[in-house]
Amino acid sequence: MAEPLSPGLDQAGLLRIIRKPMPYGKYRGQPLLRLPLAYLCWMERKGWPAGGLGAELALVYELKHNGLDQSLYALL
Repeated sequence: MAEPLSPGLDQAGLLRIIRKPMPYGKYRGQPLLRLPLAYLCWMERKGWPAGGLGAELALVYELKHNGLDQSLYALL
């Protein structure tokens, strides 16, 4: 069995995060992975929302910022 990406995040958890729809705003309904990097950069400067959504957005930001998102689009 593959090792989790980080404590508490396994492959199923990663899939859930990248497929999760944005719950509000201009990109409401879009999977988190499809959010533009510019929008995520703005949110990072403004401050992530509290709770799980903030952590999920921060993860997607890191994936995109480091160019690790391209291989994940096939999983959407």
